Amino acid sequence: MHDADYVQENTAERLDVKRQVYAQMDAAAKPACMLASSTSTIPASAFSEGLAGRHRCIVAHPVNPPHVVPIVELCPAPWISADVVARTRALQEKVGQVPILVNKEVQGFILNRLQAALLMEAWRLVGEGYASAEDLDKTIKDGLGLRW
Repeated sequence: MHDADYVQENTAERLDVKRQVYAQMDAAAKPACMLASSTSTIPASAFSEGLAGRHRCIVAHPVNPPHVVPIVELCPAPWISADVVARTRALQEKVGQVPILVNKEVQGFILNRLQAALLMEAWRLVGEGYASAEDLDKTIKDGLGLRW
């Protein structure tokens, strides 16, 4: 880690764990190293606020499986360096991912929020008897999925 230019953290989705790991990474990594988190829900400001190197901590949330779904949500804290955002974006593009920038922190980021809205409506439509689960699956797979 001492010589790394980029570190991608993939620990448990627990704030206490992320704070502990980021404190260790911040102390161990060289000053120019970008420190990215794969978190699906926790904003970077929540685990990087007290760090000396907080300007280099960013969420780079890949979607699973990343070899099939290439989107990566880049979610900077308010104090992140613009250079870190640009270098993280460039690295993601270089390895074949499709980065998007989340302009300000929001719980759950972008993709998960859109997915949750669609799932909530799907469950409501099935639960209230408007369509069967099988027909709803077909609507997404053979309808919206193809349109999108």
